[in-house]
Amino acid sequence: MRTDALARALDLAVTATLAPRARILSSFRSPALQAEAKADGSLVTAADRDAEQIVRDVLRASKEFGEWEVLGEEGGMDGVPSDYRWIIDPIDGTRAYTRGLPTFGTIVALEECATGRALVGVIHLPASGETVSAARGVGAFRAGAAIHASREERTADAIISAPDLAQFREAGCPELYHQLHESYERVRGYTDCWAHVQAVAGAVDVVVEPGLSPWDIRATQVLIEEAGGKQVTRPSRAAANKIDTIFGSPALVELLADRFGFG
Repeated sequence: MRTDALARALDLAVTATLAPRARILSSFRSPALQAEAKADGSLVTAADRDAEQIVRDVLRASKEFGEWEVLGEEGGMDGVPSDYRWIIDPIDGTRAYTRGLPTFGTIVALEECATGRALVGVIHLPASGETVSAARGVGAFRAGAAIHASREERTADAIISAPDLAQFREAGCPELYHQLHESYERVRGYTDCWAHVQAVAGAVDVVVEPGLSPWDIRATQVLIEEAGGKQVTRPSRAAANKIDTIFGSPALVELLADRFGFG
């Protein structure tokens, strides 16, 4: 896809990602908010479903990019098979959302179907109003300014982010959690797409996260690389369609990937 078309697709993705913010915030920290468990044990709320429909409607309304397939965490796949696919996570971090924690966000990505390569990625954090966005060859941005991933090379000085032990257990690699905490001094339990935004902007040096679905990680793939960072992945033990990943500072990603057997 040409760079000018990617820039227009990025504009659409930003608009779509921001569109459900009011709906999401209307239930945030509300006593009336209710959640139910899905088959995989993750949580879903009416706000998740409503937000995804809002994003889908914005994407479908585009005359240039509205005919492509759309894959959403809550609504699955729809549309005509095409060369490109929109991927939506309406509320990444629903558990945090239901607890009143501000680490949740809305994610929209565009991938090339033949390669699975992310071309466009946007993450919006409704609680703080922060948005990061990127497209291949266009760069990575926050509030209109270019952002850059960490260039830290020393683990002694690095902030390493990893989610809770439960996620590592569910992904079949609890030993990785323990090895991280035993090997490095500054492993912090930042979670959800909030941690991804911090890595893209260079505040967190490297993120280690297992058992991610496509809607969790596609946007981050292009965001971190356009910000000058690096990402490595491996197939998850949890499920065939999930991955474990390390991303952030190129030097630290290489070091941790070698240390923990990532390809």
